[in-house]
Amino acid sequence: MSIPDEVFHITSTPEQNANRKIGRWEVSLTPSEQEASIRQHKLIHSPRIQCSRLEFDSAVTLISSVPHGCVTVAISQATVGRPTVNNHELRPNEIIVLYSDEPVHYTCEPNETLFTLTTTLEHYQQCLENHSTFDILAHRKEHRFQSANFGLMQSAIQAISAYSVDAKTPSAESRSSEQVLALESALLIALLRALKPVGRSALKVPTRRKVAIEAIEFIHKNIKKALCMKALVKHLETSTRTLHHGFVETFGISPIAYIRNLRLANVRRDLIRNTWPTVTETAMYWNFQHLSRFSKAYQDAYGEIPSETARRSSAKPALPRR
Repeated sequence: MSIPDEVFHITSTPEQNANRKIGRWEVSLTPSEQEASIRQHKLIHSPRIQCSRLEFDSAVTLISSVPHGCVTVAISQATVGRPTVNNHELRPNEIIVLYSDEPVHYTCEPNETLFTLTTTLEHYQQCLENHSTFDILAHRKEHRFQSANFGLMQSAIQAISAYSVDAKTPSAESRSSEQVLALESALLIALLRALKPVGRSALKVPTRRKVAIEAIEFIHKNIKKALCMKALVKHLETSTRTLHHGFVETFGISPIAYIRNLRLANVRRDLIRNTWPTVTETAMYWNFQHLSRFSKAYQDAYGEIPSETARRSSAKPALPRR
C-alpha cells in the first residue's frame, strides 16, 4: 500500500462538526457515521491533468463542482453497495462524467476508493480528434457511464498510478515538456479507450453483460433472502456460465462474493447504527448462519471483529429499525 500525501480525520464531535475541505471537495460525515479517515494520493498534478485517489474507511458526503473549462471523470472502486452521485445510485464499475461547472454531490461507501481525473476541455478534445478515442461526454446518461470492461479500466488506472510513482524518480526530472505532454496524453487515451466497447460489443451489448446488470439489480432488491447461484440462474433464465462470466467481466467480482460482501456491509451499517440488540441477531438478520465464518469474513473485510464495531458504537443512541 502506497503512502498517502495527506490523511484527513473527521469526527462528529461538536468542535469538529463543520465540513472539511479536501482539494475542491467539501466533505462531511453521513448521519450513520461517528468518524472517518480519508487518505488522499495525488497522482498527477499538471496544467493539463490533475488526478488523485481518495480512500475512505467510512461513509462521507463530498460536494464540489467541475472547474471551469474542464472535464472530470470519477471512478468509484467500491466493491459493494451503491455510492450515489447527484441522487443516482451507481453500480460497480460505473463512471461519473462531469462537464465544465457542473455540480457534483457524492456519497461514498465505507472502504471505498474514489479515483478522479480532471483534464482541460482543450486537452480532452485534442485526444478525441488526434486519436479517435471514445467521447464519454456524448455517451453518458444522467452524468454516468457504464464501462464496457472492468479489467481494461483497472489496467488503465494502474498505468496512471505507475506513472505517478515513476514521475517521482530522478530520471523523470530530465524529461522535456513535450515528453511529459505525450505521456499524459497517452494515459488519458488509455483510459478513454478502456471505456470504449470493441468488436461486436460496439454494435450490441453482450447478453452476459445484460444478465449481469439484471442480476445485480435483483440482488439489491432481494438481499435479505437466501440467495444462491442456482436461484439467480433460475430467476434470470440463464446459464451459470453466462451469469458468472458476465458478472466478473462487468463488475470485477463473482455474484456469490458480491452477495457476501454486500451482506457484510449491511451488517456493519446496522452495527454502527445499533439497529439490533446483539451481533448475533444482526448476523442472522442478514443470513449469516455460521457465526464463526461470519466473524472471520467480517474481520477480513473491516480489520476488526464485529463485537469491536458494536462496542465502539454502543454509546450512540439507536436509530429506528427499518
